[in-house]
Amino acid sequence: MIRGIFTTTNRGYTGEIRFFGTREQVELRPIDGKDNDKAPDFRIVAADDERIEFGAAWKKTSKEQRDYVSFKLTLPGGTPVYLRLFENETTGDYELVSD
Repeated sequence: MIRGIFTTTNRGYTGEIRFFGTREQVELRPIDGKDNDKAPDFRIVAADDERIEFGAAWKKTSKEQRDYVSFKLTLPGGTPVYLRLFENETTGDYELVSD
């Protein structure tokens, strides 16, 4: 199921997350100077206020050798939600998908 559409920017990605009847404009901001290989590559923040953080994201490669970004969002109450951002090779946009 598609949960949002994103585009690349000079600072990462920007787009909208549609989840549980809400829509939130967010940006993926790169994290400079990662401490280790398991540290996230991006912070997921509100597009209008980067102090509001929704989670983190990691660059990954699928078994089919397709690059994607793995999201971990934290919902109110602390429940994590995992999503994936794949490039749509037809449109050039990026689709945020859940299982």
